[in-house]
Amino acid sequence: MPGIPHAEPFAARIRPVTDGKESTARKSRLRALLAWGGTAALLTYLGLTTDFASAWSAFRNADLVLHVSTIVVSTFLTYLIDVATVRLLLRRLDIHVGFTEFLRVKGASYLLNIVNYNLALVLMAALVKKRTKGGWGASGSPFLLLNFLDLAVFGTLVLTAVVAGQSPFEGTMTIVLGVIAAGAVAGPAVLCGIARLDHMPGFLGRIFGHDLLVAFRRFTFASIPIVMAQRSLLILTYAVMQKAFLHAFGVDIPVLQLLVFMPILSLIGFIPVSVSGLGSTQVVMREFFGPYVPATLAVTAAAQASVIDAFSTASILGVMLLRVLIGLACLPWVSRELSEARSGEEIP
Repeated sequence: MPGIPHAEPFAARIRPVTDGKESTARKSRLRALLAWGGTAALLTYLGLTTDFASAWSAFRNADLVLHVSTIVVSTFLTYLIDVATVRLLLRRLDIHVGFTEFLRVKGASYLLNIVNYNLALVLMAALVKKRTKGGWGASGSPFLLLNFLDLAVFGTLVLTAVVAGQSPFEGTMTIVLGVIAAGAVAGPAVLCGIARLDHMPGFLGRIFGHDLLVAFRRFTFASIPIVMAQRSLLILTYAVMQKAFLHAFGVDIPVLQLLVFMPILSLIGFIPVSVSGLGSTQVVMREFFGPYVPATLAVTAAAQASVIDAFSTASILGVMLLRVLIGLACLPWVSRELSEARSGEEIP
């Protein structure tokens, strides 16, 4: 599924400038090779296990007007909501970035995420760095905080579904899911508290005193539920988008269960074994969504999987294509920004 922005941990992306530029470039190429290789392998598996006749029939019988409308409306709506809520977070950290400016950066990130995961995140950090004159770690810190706030929203939705008896799992797995969700909900407050502790011993002091946690030290506890509520609007919009996509292909899933599936699918999509979750999330969607395909569309499990393949492929590629167009429109401005950043200081 189209993933939630910023969910890839920033700590794994922003690195201090070192003399090992060649090693960093090699690692970057290795990650790109892994992502594209994983995508190819997963799509090959899907191709070998898909009933193309059933998938094509599902596509022809889908409500394509609803599907295309959902792609256009939801892509631009999530784009605008994401930009607006990130700016509100930055403002609470006393970082002021213009709406149009960040709109271009976010737009370009859609394209850069496909080309290179690092570039999109470094670009957003570079924009913050220009506004704060801080280091790379401190400039990436707000986006690391944003990751944990988004995970807390996901955790809240999952806990709500579990309490309502809508867990897709049984017994022990439901308990494990609830514990993980509770940990995600508590994460931002716990990290904000730990980051404020002074005189921590040894390596703990170095970890929690790192510039990547600057935003956690400056962010007030009262701001956590406020920003979570703002970000929940984005995540719920993604849920409505997913519901509309499924409905266009004749599949209906209870909202509470969909809210449990979404965090799992998003996390899988963020694992850099494929490009934009293409292939990896589709395999899991078969298991999650397949049982909800009505018998009027598919009788066998293989046919159910093919209906889900048609829905997921059309949805992911449709959103990806529109985001690439947005990225291409924003890229000229971003190229100038990157050039200025390089002339001022080397980008890690």
